[in-house]
Amino acid sequence: MAECALCFNVYSRLAPHLTAVHKVANSDEKRLLLALAAGRVDTRKTPCPVPGCRRTPARLDRHLRQHAELSTSGRKEAMGRAKRRKVARELQWLRSTQPAIPVVSQLASSSEGERDSEDPEAGRPCADRGCRRATERIQAQLTDLGKQVTKMRSTLLQITRLYRELRKGEGGRRRRKRARRTRSPPAPPAPGRGAAGGPTPPEPPEALEPYPFPDHVPALNLLLGEFEGYQLGSEPTARLRNNVTSKLGRIKAFLGYMARGTAEPGDFLFLNQPARIRAWAARLGQTRMAEPTRQHYLKNVAQFLDYLSETPPAACQLSSTALVLIRREVRALIRGIRRRVVVHEVRTKQAKESRLIPKASLLRCHRTAGRKIPALLDSLESNPSTRQQWRFYGFLTGYLTSISGHRCGVFQNLTIQEVEEASRSPDESAYVINITTHKTNRAFGAAQLSLNREEYSWFRRFLALRAGLPGGSQATYFFFTSRASPCRTLNKYFQSAWLSMGLPGKPTFTDVRTAIATHAKNAHSSEDRRKVAQFMCHDTSTSDKFYALHLGPLQARERRRLFERALVEEEEEEEEEEDGEAAGTESPPRKGRKRTETSVSPLEGTSRRTLPWRPAKGKSQGARPLEQTEDSESS
Repeated sequence: MAECALCFNVYSRLAPHLTAVHKVANSDEKRLLLALAAGRVDTRKTPCPVPGCRRTPARLDRHLRQHAELSTSGRKEAMGRAKRRKVARELQWLRSTQPAIPVVSQLASSSEGERDSEDPEAGRPCADRGCRRATERIQAQLTDLGKQVTKMRSTLLQITRLYRELRKGEGGRRRRKRARRTRSPPAPPAPGRGAAGGPTPPEPPEALEPYPFPDHVPALNLLLGEFEGYQLGSEPTARLRNNVTSKLGRIKAFLGYMARGTAEPGDFLFLNQPARIRAWAARLGQTRMAEPTRQHYLKNVAQFLDYLSETPPAACQLSSTALVLIRREVRALIRGIRRRVVVHEVRTKQAKESRLIPKASLLRCHRTAGRKIPALLDSLESNPSTRQQWRFYGFLTGYLTSISGHRCGVFQNLTIQEVEEASRSPDESAYVINITTHKTNRAFGAAQLSLNREEYSWFRRFLALRAGLPGGSQATYFFFTSRASPCRTLNKYFQSAWLSMGLPGKPTFTDVRTAIATHAKNAHSSEDRRKVAQFMCHDTSTSDKFYALHLGPLQARERRRLFERALVEEEEEEEEEEDGEAAGTESPPRKGRKRTETSVSPLEGTSRRTLPWRPAKGKSQGARPLEQTEDSESS
């Protein structure tokens, strides 16, 4: 049962009703009306329908929960109005395109204000100067009233949160009182002592809920807008936009905590509180936030404070000394957390050791995927389906990452144009695809994929049949989705392909990258290892820090043998010098001294307190070989 959006009657079969009664023949128009009846309308980036609220949140449902003045039914009604407005705008846009099948439905708006805003004459300025001044004055009053409403709403939300916490505390105290009444009354504790005779327990830390950012302050909004533009630059990429959005979110969390309880945050004096800055850093430590994430918070705040110190706005009343104090406090917190970050990195590196992919698994993945990819392309040519498309994505990325060690972002950002413009050898036996957009392109340039003739033919075959897949005709990325956007779930498809090949574990692209870096470190020379690391778009220092793991037991034993051999040789040289002094002759120079190289360590097979055999003073060193030592020990 669904309600018709045009006649407001309820029908069990709404689609035939729209066709027979309302004469809706346009498929796009019918799809919008059915989506509205089912309530499946995308309300992201939709203006808030609450009167007086002029925000356009990314998630309208979460934003409506912040309107504490609305009940559950009120929020549901507001969401319905927003969906109806969204569908009305889309129908109006569809009508303006003049489709071959005309749009016949007239979806009424839910408010006069929206009809006025959709009127093209409403935004045209009046020619009379007095009328324009009156309009500007009214608009300024509306803006000021909107800021007041936002401020009062945030205050109401904070008071409501505190009231709920108070009610929870009172409920706990009542339960404890009832429990005490059922037992014998204990003796009153001594002053300053707890009920068990120990010290009074500390008060619980304050709630770790985020404090609302004071977005009603124009000076803060203007400064953050300028800082955002400075961070984005002139040609921002999608990844840079996401990073800047995350950075602004961390800065707003800091400003919201610092500005709580401040009457006039527009003068920026609320930042001059070193104790509160330290309390905010400690508050981050009380959450489940990892140490590197806390370091990101502090570094982003330090960047914002540097920007504020270098170009303070006119409303800022902080002195230069206060700005130096604030920046110094934040940088001291960054230095204090570095040690914990290093410990966290060591733990993460040790956790990677337990899931290091062996060479045999990587080689099996490479060979199995190479045999499976042509069969998947044949299946896509005969019967195109998204399921086979996702399987092809998983096997192809698994094949590519096993020979290149690239990050998942390299494959996500691979474009069709980059595949078509691949460099090739004169005989077309070798190809190189250059991916310009990836994480470390500023340091290493374009990431490269080296392919042979057969491997590059897989790419061309998929490009030839992509038009038959959903979103393929409009796609610009090689790994696309039905919406022609880059596929963000390649890791999931790679793991499915890995399991279908019968390989152990459930690795990610990062695990494969770690395994390749580790095997390259153990197998290649320093120069070859540097070439492999450069092809993977990171240097060897980064590899040693994050990817190449610690030494294994056998490798560590070889390093120990080197240390032991050096100690034994040093003792032998000292004894030779003592023998030479006793005999009145000089010991032979070290340069011409010939060592006997053996594959067995001199200390191998001896206990900690037993020193290796040495010839007595005045006797020849060649009188007793190493094999004789082993025979004597065995006897």
